[in-house]
Amino acid sequence: MLDQLTDTVTKISNVHLNALFLLGLILFVGTMGARVFQKLRIPQVVGYIIAGILLGQSGLNIISKEIIEALVPFNYFALGLIGFMIGGELKSEVFRRYGKQFLAILLAEGLAAFFVVFILVGLLGSFIFGNSIYYWALGLLLGAIASATAPAATTDVLWEYKSRGPLTTTVLGIVALDDGLALILFALASSVVPVILGTHPSVFSAITKPIYEIGMGVFIGLLSSLALITILRKYAEKDKILVFSLCSLLFALGLALIMRVDMLLAVMTMGAVMINREVRLSKEVFRLVSGFATPFYILFFVLVGAKFDLHATTVSAVIIAIIYLVGRTFGKMMGARLGARYSGAPKTVTQFLPYCLFSQAGVAIGLSILASQVFPGGIGNSIIVIVTLTTFVVQLLGPSCVKYAIVKAQEAGLNITEEDVLRKTNVSHIIDKNPPYVYENMPLKDILNVFSQSNYHTYPVVDKGRKLKGVITIESIRRSFAHSEMGNLIIAHDIMEPVITKKISPDSSLLEAEEIIDKYNVDYLPIVNIDSVLLGFMEKEAIDKYVSSRLIAAEDKAASMG
Repeated sequence: MLDQLTDTVTKISNVHLNALFLLGLILFVGTMGARVFQKLRIPQVVGYIIAGILLGQSGLNIISKEIIEALVPFNYFALGLIGFMIGGELKSEVFRRYGKQFLAILLAEGLAAFFVVFILVGLLGSFIFGNSIYYWALGLLLGAIASATAPAATTDVLWEYKSRGPLTTTVLGIVALDDGLALILFALASSVVPVILGTHPSVFSAITKPIYEIGMGVFIGLLSSLALITILRKYAEKDKILVFSLCSLLFALGLALIMRVDMLLAVMTMGAVMINREVRLSKEVFRLVSGFATPFYILFFVLVGAKFDLHATTVSAVIIAIIYLVGRTFGKMMGARLGARYSGAPKTVTQFLPYCLFSQAGVAIGLSILASQVFPGGIGNSIIVIVTLTTFVVQLLGPSCVKYAIVKAQEAGLNITEEDVLRKTNVSHIIDKNPPYVYENMPLKDILNVFSQSNYHTYPVVDKGRKLKGVITIESIRRSFAHSEMGNLIIAHDIMEPVITKKISPDSSLLEAEEIIDKYNVDYLPIVNIDSVLLGFMEKEAIDKYVSSRLIAAEDKAASMG
């Protein structure tokens, strides 16, 4: 039985899948994986990665190494979308308010991770395996890589749980700035390592390379954003806004690759310039790009899982990876806490920020590949295996830690929109289960008495069994006075209006209720059972008041946190 299963898996992995089928498979399996983990109250990004492992080199090998390399452009595009959205969070007023705090935390957590990993790998590697020169050099490069924090998995959790507050703001600021610090530390480390190994370093390259990468990345982002703003000022159509925004992103990513600079830095700059130069226009741009980006996020994280190759690991690599993981985690947590305290950050930031900086992916993997090119052979290959192995671990644990932090800091669910409230609230939350109603044989005098005792604008008309027959509105009453000579001969049945026939249950969402109200162009909605017996009644005004109160409460709570 086991042999048959193995043969089946081998056949599946050897099937030549066309690109369209493969992309569909990745998106389907990734989405289903995310759904399963959401049911377990685990962030969806973990489900994407697990799905990637299942389909990848350590699983069925449907997504082989060659396929991963072929899909690299999609990976770059997904990173570009993520970086652009992060840049959109970097508003000038945020930096004016939190700039010193960001800088203190960034330096503290980045440098602490660098020095702790460097010392631990150097000391323990030398003690366990000997060859101290090799492990001190390896520790220096790994320390520089350890300072990087992956924005993708972290921000995905923040967006999934609609997080807002000082902790969320700080996390977004730190992960946006981490790239620059990691590049500088890696450039300095790569200039010192040749000295340790006995080769000749280039001091000039060590100084100019990070300056070039950061400066050119910012320039590309600035140029792309200004070009996009100029174009979009001439167009108001949503499809044109989306197309030109994506074109500009692709141009920025392509230029960054051509110029050999950090793509994330370029698109983050692009998003930051957009949000600060065009506040009104940028809202529409980010809304459209966000709605378009989800399939690419799924593809990106599934490929992260698919890259993990269990067969490439060795005992020594696993031991160094554990040392690296412990050192990086301790350094990040200690540095973040010290930096937050020193900068006078709010208590929630000091307490929970250390749990938000574990994720490691794009920049760290990119630097590991660069290290393998600059230092070919044993040290370069070791770095790739160690970084890949630890990336797999922290990408699984990191999102859950971020969720824990924002929930404990009470920031989850504060970045909500009107649609979020409507979708997540059931009709049963706001319906009046005992509304003022009118019997169909009730005379006009009694109807007016019911109206005088309530603030409703529309009243359901029912029979003796409380079965819904119609509605009476203020306008119905006004028209009835045209026949005032009829007096008490007028009853409710004479002036009631037809009721909308669309059935809706108390368990339906407010979004569905509002869609029905808009479709039938009414300002009320009766809730009835299968026999048309009235269960409750609500007016659109009640929905509007409820949504407004939820949005204001979330706004006030976020503001009170500092």
